[in-house]
Amino acid sequence: MNLNKILIKDSAGKPSVTMTAFVTGFITVNLKLLASGLAIGSYKMSTFTGVDYSAAVAALGAIYVMRRATGSPDEEK
Repeated sequence: MNLNKILIKDSAGKPSVTMTAFVTGFITVNLKLLASGLAIGSYKMSTFTGVDYSAAVAALGAIYVMRRATGSPDEEK
């Protein structure tokens, strides 16, 4: 399977594992926020506060910014 087919492209138009991980993480964090406190039968999702949300999004953003700042090994600076 060619992994490049499922990766999201970065601003340079190249498939990016970092951008794909960032978008996937962002969607996951938002779904967790939407489902926070939701009860399905006897199962209740744990609460997800604004502090938890901001910490998760800040961590995702920091990873993305650090990766963009360092570049990839095959890029010329």
